[in-house]
Amino acid sequence: MARKTRRQLLGQHFLHDKNIIKKIIEANQPEKSDLFIEIGPGTGALTFLLAERSGLVLAIEKDQTLIPALETKAPANVEVIAGDILRLDLAPLIERKRPGLSAVKMAGNLPYHISTQILFVLLEIKNSLTQAVFLFQKEVAQRLVAKAGTKKYSPLSILLQNYFEAELLFFIKPGAFSPPPAVDSACVKFTRRQKPAFFPEEEEQDFSEFLKASFARRRQTLKKNLEKAGYSPKKISRAFEEAQLKSPTRAEELEPQILYQIFRELKGADKERRDG
Repeated sequence: MARKTRRQLLGQHFLHDKNIIKKIIEANQPEKSDLFIEIGPGTGALTFLLAERSGLVLAIEKDQTLIPALETKAPANVEVIAGDILRLDLAPLIERKRPGLSAVKMAGNLPYHISTQILFVLLEIKNSLTQAVFLFQKEVAQRLVAKAGTKKYSPLSILLQNYFEAELLFFIKPGAFSPPPAVDSACVKFTRRQKPAFFPEEEEQDFSEFLKASFARRRQTLKKNLEKAGYSPKKISRAFEEAQLKSPTRAEELEPQILYQIFRELKGADKERRDG
């Protein structure tokens, strides 16, 4: 078996199509008052164009071999940071760098093998962000913007869309990258909502666990999934009656607001049991 190259191990597919790069820059809407956090700048295809129109770009690169060239080319308003985005503590970094800049935005051509993990970083710093524009594998992108009633609808769709308007902007063919990936890609824009759409932030952890249980076995009904997660069948039936749902209903058929209603009913039932 052939050994994987460094690029393959790091999931690197560098963007070189100038028309696509221009479209991504426009999607980011850079302004001089913006602080950009770019994940995986690579050779700087997006970095330096963002820098021309923004206040400051923090370019976070894991591959040490790319950093010298980035630093050599970088203008004064680009700071190259050697590090792994999944290990960096971004919140204090943002607070140190944002004085004088009114908006914090994220951008990046994400390594596909860690793109989902990076979205949890996005959720962690959501209260600091105005927007994020990322490139994903096409199927992942479709899952992130999925609505109820579709096969790609998932707990992550709901969590992200609670805080962000998620919009799939356009698809990108493999030839726009070097080396070309084996799949099509897509550009997705996340725009921070003024307030959460479906559930309050303080209930995110508990509701997230409920969603994982609800979608655990997609071919199973929601009732069966919740029973297997340890919820009382009697309380589940009562929650379904309150929401006017039929027993065969699956989680993927329900709008986030209805799933949250069931969660609240079950949580209330647990509180009654403890208080009683």
